[in-house]
Amino acid sequence: MISRMRTLTVAWRKALQKPRFTFDLIVTAVLFLASLYLCGEVIHYAHTRPGVQLNDPLLHRVGPVSLRVPIFLALWSSLLLGVYALAKTPPRFVLWLQASAVLACLRAIALFLVPLEPLPSIIPLADPVATLRTDTGTLIVNDLFFSGHTAILFLLFLAVESPPLKRFLLAGMIFTATGVLLQHAHYSGDVFSAPFFALGSWRMILLIHKKCNFWNTDNGSVGLYDSNA
Repeated sequence: MISRMRTLTVAWRKALQKPRFTFDLIVTAVLFLASLYLCGEVIHYAHTRPGVQLNDPLLHRVGPVSLRVPIFLALWSSLLLGVYALAKTPPRFVLWLQASAVLACLRAIALFLVPLEPLPSIIPLADPVATLRTDTGTLIVNDLFFSGHTAILFLLFLAVESPPLKRFLLAGMIFTATGVLLQHAHYSGDVFSAPFFALGSWRMILLIHKKCNFWNTDNGSVGLYDSNA
């Protein structure tokens, strides 16, 4: 454990010696936090307005089944392992943060434009870490389009480079997506569309970096901050 932490420290110390990386990290962190704040505000706004309750043939055939604890464990174990793996490569970590900011903004836009109400049979996820509540303590359950749980894990799957970890994250995403469906916490369309939003966010960031000449076209890998700038 100590050697792993030392490796992380060395990697970040080396990365922070590059002014352009340091600048990008600061800007990215600010934009990431701002995107989370924006998404949170839109979720609270969505709670105050009426939405449309959809007819979901798939959910009418399954559940609801309470899988709160397994979903929580699958989500957070995947998140922690994925973020730790990305932190070993600071430029890759910054890419993921940037894509996450785009994803949060897309979710805020989707929630604002597509007001939905959950099915009466919903079993709220009640995640003690990520679940939002109103000022009166009411659980917010209509943050539906699209599934944040599924999108976050798929974005991590795209960002990490280790094949074994990719398989683990993909399995975690599939389990989590299945779980939120069985709990009727999301419509099937919310879950099935989430990976496409994550993929779009990731591709957008990669395209921006490529256009800004931050892309190593010789081997097709991310070659951020290789210059002395």
